[in-house]
Amino acid sequence: MNIPDSHIIVIFGASGDLTKRKLIPAVFELFIDQHLPENFAILGTSRTTLTDEEFRQRILEFLPLESKQTESFLNHIYYQTIDYSVQDDYLKLKERLESLSLRLRITPNYLFYLSTPPNLYDLIPEKLATVQLNSQKDGYRRLVIEKPFGNSLLSAKALNISLQKNYQENQIYRIDHYLGKETVQNLMVTRFANGIFEPIWNRNFIERVEITSAESLGVEGRGGYYDHSGAMRDMVQNHLLQVVGMVAMEPPVVIEADAIRHEVMKVFQSLRPLKPEELQKHVVRGQYTASTIKGQAIAGYREEPGVDPESHTETYLAMKFYIDNWRWAGVPFFIRTGKKLPTRVTEIVIEFKPSPHHLFI
Repeated sequence: MNIPDSHIIVIFGASGDLTKRKLIPAVFELFIDQHLPENFAILGTSRTTLTDEEFRQRILEFLPLESKQTESFLNHIYYQTIDYSVQDDYLKLKERLESLSLRLRITPNYLFYLSTPPNLYDLIPEKLATVQLNSQKDGYRRLVIEKPFGNSLLSAKALNISLQKNYQENQIYRIDHYLGKETVQNLMVTRFANGIFEPIWNRNFIERVEITSAESLGVEGRGGYYDHSGAMRDMVQNHLLQVVGMVAMEPPVVIEADAIRHEVMKVFQSLRPLKPEELQKHVVRGQYTASTIKGQAIAGYREEPGVDPESHTETYLAMKFYIDNWRWAGVPFFIRTGKKLPTRVTEIVIEFKPSPHHLFI
C-alpha cells in the first residue's frame, strides 16, 4: 500500500455543502482505510467566522457518530477565517500553515482544494502566489479545481492561462468528481477485463446507448449558482460527456491517467457536431414546475431562492448524438439529466440489437 507523504489539505469554501457532504466524508473514508499518513491535517477556510471546534461540530453530523475513529479524525481538522479578496488574509493563512506544519511535524506539502464559486478560480491561486504559497522549494503545492472550468471554450482557455502564470502543469488538477462513482469506475473492469463483453462492444451488436443521471432533489438553495449554469453546463459538458468517453473509448495501452485521457480525447474528437437545424429534433430542454409530491407542496424552479422569476435556464436536458468512428458509426447515443425527477439514479443502458428471427412472440 502506497501511503502519501505527510501533508495539509486546505479546503477553500469549507463552510459550503460540498465540503460537508462530499469532501470531508471522502477523506474520512481514506482515514479509516489507512490510506493517509500518520501526520496530516485538514484546514478549512471560508468567510464564515468559526473556531476549530465550531467547524468540527458542523461537519460531525456528516460523519458516523458510532465510529471509534471519528474523534481521532476530528483532531486532524482545523479552521481559518479568510476573506478571499484581502491580501493580508493570505499572509495569515501562510502563517497558520507554517505553524501547523511545525507543531504537527508535517512536511510543508500543501494541497489547495477550491470548493468555491467558479469566479474565484483565478483569484485565489493568484493571491496564494503573491505570498509564495505556489513555491515548491520546501514541499509540493497542488491546486485542485472543481467543475465548471470556465463557462465556454474561450473562458476555459483564459482560466488556463491565468493559472499557468504561477503554477506548473503538474501542480494543477482539474477534477470531475463524477468519475469517482462506482458505476463509472466499474466500466473499465466490465469492458477491459471481460472476454465476453469487449468483443461485442461495437456497432455490429449494439443498437443504442442510453446514459441517465436523474436527481429527485431540486437546486437545494443553490439557485444563484445554478441559474447561471443549468443542466447543460452543470452536468452534460463535464460529467455525462466523461461517462460517454469511458463507454466509447478504445482500450488504453496501460491503466494510467495519460493513456486513458488520450483514448477519451479520441472519442470527443469523433463527436458529430449538431447543426443548428438539428437542435430542435435532437435536444430537449425543460424546467420543473410547482407540484405536490407525496402530499407535500414543492416549489417550482422559478420560485427557488436566487432564481430569476423569468428564468429560461434548463433543469432537464436530453440529447441524441453520434460518434463518427469505426467502432460506433451509426449507433445513437442518448443522454439525459434533470432535477426533481421521480427517482435518483445513475445508469448506463447498452441495448443490443434484436435477434434476426423472433421465435418467442
